[in-house]
Amino acid sequence: MIKIATKNIVGVSLLCAMSSVSADIVYQSDDRYIDHGIGGTFTPTTPYADFDVEWWAFEAGAFQNSSMNANSMSGSGWTYAGFDAFDYGADATSVFSVSFGVDELSDFSFSGYLDTGFYGGEMYVTLTENGTEIFTFDNYDFTSTGINPFYFDGQFLVGNEYQLILSSYADNTDYYNERWSFELNTVSAVPVPAAIWLFGSGLLTLIGFSRRKI
Repeated sequence: MIKIATKNIVGVSLLCAMSSVSADIVYQSDDRYIDHGIGGTFTPTTPYADFDVEWWAFEAGAFQNSSMNANSMSGSGWTYAGFDAFDYGADATSVFSVSFGVDELSDFSFSGYLDTGFYGGEMYVTLTENGTEIFTFDNYDFTSTGINPFYFDGQFLVGNEYQLILSSYADNTDYYNERWSFELNTVSAVPVPAAIWLFGSGLLTLIGFSRRKI
């Protein structure tokens, strides 16, 4: 009987623990895209677009490889406009834009980098809560050209709407090259149920009792 009770307690305790760390992102809108200002718009269903398809758009392109899961988002993007893009007025944009909520109070961590060869580049990352900016990082915050990392953490609240945007834009400037990369992870912030501690103390009591019987 003691062994059976012990197994039941362990099973229920594990179930409680597992349920306490389950927190899902509830996606509301997916507005990701890559675009060439002259050649037209390409969605992430075509994850790589080489816009070298018309003589007047030579050397302008955009890329995005991003994913959205139940507990995380991640991705990278790139835009480029070269010498001929300058001549023919070509440009390119790569945007990750997603609106979402959460199904329970969630802790989150958000990290990545923006990489540019020019201080004057047009690229940024922003996170809003109910339309209010809670984190932003752009070329005006860069300490140097090249890779500029960022990090932000906090809590997502149930019932609030969040929007995450990462964007890079390469205009008709010679060899304008912008890259971004990010990862966002969530985990439940709900405390472990008090019941699990009761089950745990009961388990310890049974183990102690069984040892005394031996």
